[in-house]
Amino acid sequence: MDFLKNNKRFSFLHGGKNIWDTEYKTEISEKDDALSAEYYFDGGLKITNIAKKYEKYDAWEWINYIENISDKPTAIISELWDCNVTLPVEHENHKKWEAYFPDAKTATKIYAPTGSIWTTDEFYCDADALKGNTRINHIYPCETKSYSASGGRSSEDNAPFFNVYKNGKGYIFAIGWTGQWNCQIERGEDDITFKSKIEDTHFRVMPGEKFRTSSVVVMAYEGDVVSSHNKWRRLVKEHFSLMGTDGRDKYGPLCAGIWGGMKSESVLERIKSIKKHNLPFEYIWMDAGWYGADAKPSPDEFEGDWSCHVGDWQISPNIHPKELSDVSKAIEDSGMKFLLWFEPERVIYSTSTAMEHPEYFLSCNTETDVRLLNFGSPEAWEYCFNTISDIIEKLNISCYRQDFNFSPLECWRKNDGFDRQGITEIKHINGLYAFWDALLERFPNLIIDNCASGGRRIDIETLRRSIPLWRSDYQCPANYDVHASQCHHMTYNTWLPYSGSGTGREYDEYRIRSSYDSSLTTNYSFSEREAFCDTQEKIEFIKKYTNEYLKLRPYFSEDFYPLTHFSDKPDTWVAMQFDRPSQNDGIVQIFRREESPYEEASFKLGGIDANFDYSFEDIDGGEFAVSGAELLKKGFSVRIPEKRCAKIYLYKKVK
Repeated sequence: MDFLKNNKRFSFLHGGKNIWDTEYKTEISEKDDALSAEYYFDGGLKITNIAKKYEKYDAWEWINYIENISDKPTAIISELWDCNVTLPVEHENHKKWEAYFPDAKTATKIYAPTGSIWTTDEFYCDADALKGNTRINHIYPCETKSYSASGGRSSEDNAPFFNVYKNGKGYIFAIGWTGQWNCQIERGEDDITFKSKIEDTHFRVMPGEKFRTSSVVVMAYEGDVVSSHNKWRRLVKEHFSLMGTDGRDKYGPLCAGIWGGMKSESVLERIKSIKKHNLPFEYIWMDAGWYGADAKPSPDEFEGDWSCHVGDWQISPNIHPKELSDVSKAIEDSGMKFLLWFEPERVIYSTSTAMEHPEYFLSCNTETDVRLLNFGSPEAWEYCFNTISDIIEKLNISCYRQDFNFSPLECWRKNDGFDRQGITEIKHINGLYAFWDALLERFPNLIIDNCASGGRRIDIETLRRSIPLWRSDYQCPANYDVHASQCHHMTYNTWLPYSGSGTGREYDEYRIRSSYDSSLTTNYSFSEREAFCDTQEKIEFIKKYTNEYLKLRPYFSEDFYPLTHFSDKPDTWVAMQFDRPSQNDGIVQIFRREESPYEEASFKLGGIDANFDYSFEDIDGGEFAVSGAELLKKGFSVRIPEKRCAKIYLYKKVK
């Protein structure tokens, strides 16, 4: 607990003065691995910093609560850095301008992943990338690197995760704020300063007002970058994920995707086919299009008027005459669970609720017909919670899918007063967390699927409440570039032990094996324009690869080793490994892309013990054994004569 006791951890200006230069009182309480510090400042301002130590992982977490306990508004709070800490890093000299680049191997590097923005390199960072004759992710003394979210969604453009690495040691930082965060990383000769905050805060706190701001998780480590991310994955699994907790699924779900605008009779036929052919789906995923009092049926998301009814959560009688009760029962009778799509925060102003209760919503600009649900309003929050939870209860929903296809920052800032800048966003995000927490409390077995135009709202606070089952909208086209799945499999797993992908609609071994991850949604049943289970060949394909996937799924949340560098080029091989130390086994996935001229490759596996042998099973047939010593010396050698081929090997450590 020494780190927490010896650092104040946050900073801000109060009436233009640094709070640590003013008079204040402190009350500190300590219990087990938690430390609570209450700070009392002039004018009734109270700050409560709640911190926690995760001893096993050399990690710390803290969050600030701001409160006005007086009967008058506080002075202006600005430059509110919820995290402001300086940590030791190996000495580094100032950068010199000379003919040779500094040694990249000994540089201080920042791994700062991009967000989910419909590209192949989502959640990836090339730590040694060159731009303008500079390695943009290396940092030297007296340099500062700045990062921020985009548009008010936490993992759009940039993701709120950072790994600062220097010569076998470093720190991973994660910002817990599902809105517009901002951070700065400053390098000293012998240390690193990490500062994070909610961007552009400048506000008074009103009498009796209390709210939380952003949180942060800091994890120290020793070892290489890959081992640091595996330590991080384990921390997230153990302390920041609901997967496997009492009453909830141990793994991400295997889903059959269905468009919500499809007529009930077609949905029921698909459920009937799944049951008849004993396909091992666990969830029926019903996406958008099922709502709107006068909405018309649509065969898939590329047709129909479904987008005009977002915010009207009446089940369309034109599409689902029995209000989905028959669909819910059929899903339950088939031994599956129900996942249903919502988007409560984005509302079309012409829908009935927006017209009847305009006070629930924030207007954004006159050029759009979109309104933003004001989660900071108790009345709007109550309306949303009652509406959504009643549908969850009525239809026995096991996974609540919340989408958010809107960048809210402009709307939040437009609705702020001069002396309340940032408050609309703060109240909204507080309301969002309270909403999810209330759903999880009312429905103890519920899973929340976090979507925001794909994975644009992934941060440590959403991870502790949800799982991103559709991490990228890159998957939306039925025949999206399959290499993106392989890339995302490598990049997202660097940071997240649980996330989900989609197959597209083509019946193709290479494609579906490229989409395997800790959760999987197939889209063969998605569109009413495409037949489902109409041939024995399709049935056998789905049965074979969904069963294969379920055999492999337990490994995808275990230790992850990228065996090749990131590449989206068609002339390469891509390989990755998932190792399960608790069972002394794992899997290796290898993809030879369609333009690769190479038939053989060798890969250095992670977690190998030279004192043991390893038995390997080719999932397509065949077994062989290799000694750990040989694997360490020569690597894992594979020959793949066919181009555009996906191979999977299961292995187990044996004496």
